[in-house]
Amino acid sequence: MRRVIYIALLLLLCTGVRAQDSTTTTDEEEYTAVVDTTVATESDKELTLEDKLREKQLPHSLWDDQRSGEWNDAAQGRLAREEIPAEKMEELRSMKALQYEEKPRDEKSTLNAIGAWVGQHLKFFRLLFYILLGLLLLMGIVLFIRKNDIPLFRRSHQRTEEGEILTAEGPQNYDALARAAIAAGNWREAVRMRYLHSLQLLEAKQLIAPGKDKTNMDYLRELASTAWYKPFATLTLHYEYIWYGQQPLNNGQFSQLEEQFSAFKTSLR
Repeated sequence: MRRVIYIALLLLLCTGVRAQDSTTTTDEEEYTAVVDTTVATESDKELTLEDKLREKQLPHSLWDDQRSGEWNDAAQGRLAREEIPAEKMEELRSMKALQYEEKPRDEKSTLNAIGAWVGQHLKFFRLLFYILLGLLLLMGIVLFIRKNDIPLFRRSHQRTEEGEILTAEGPQNYDALARAAIAAGNWREAVRMRYLHSLQLLEAKQLIAPGKDKTNMDYLRELASTAWYKPFATLTLHYEYIWYGQQPLNNGQFSQLEEQFSAFKTSLR
């Protein structure tokens, strides 16, 4: 009796294992089918209508798969590109209906184009503006210095003029040279000779000591404690303004300066 029960239990156990194996196999087959369907659906979704048209996956009555020059069995011939005669092309070109109408150029569009070009080169124009502004400022400074007779750039000139003339050339008859310049109407040269004659008189009175490296300002410093400082400073200002500043001079103006030089000469006697 026990053997019968054991045999029955073994049969039931074997039947349950086979049923489980068959169920597992069916589930795997269903899963595989679902996965294949999903992949196929996703691949169909990836191809858009544009892709299908480009790859000619959709049948269409207007598709022409035959290339130019290939043999066509249905037409029993080859496809050839039709060439338009030259006369026909000239006729088409001469037709007014096919000519483009040229619109007149608008002034506003021209101004806009100019404005756009200026905007593209704005850095260049800005740099040019600063350069011109700097040049104008420099010219203004130079004119101001010359007009106000500021001895900024004259020291070297004065050293090579008055100082060297008095020391290198030795005694000169500047009074005679001044009279010759007056007779020739050379008023600026006459003023220069009168000034050099005044320096010569100051040296003769031992009021100044001429030197190659000395300037008119040095002579004024040597005369600072004397009574001749103010008149000689006035003559020096006129001389530098006329000679170095290249100020034009007429006969009437020179006559006034001639009186001042004569008064200074008389005061040194």
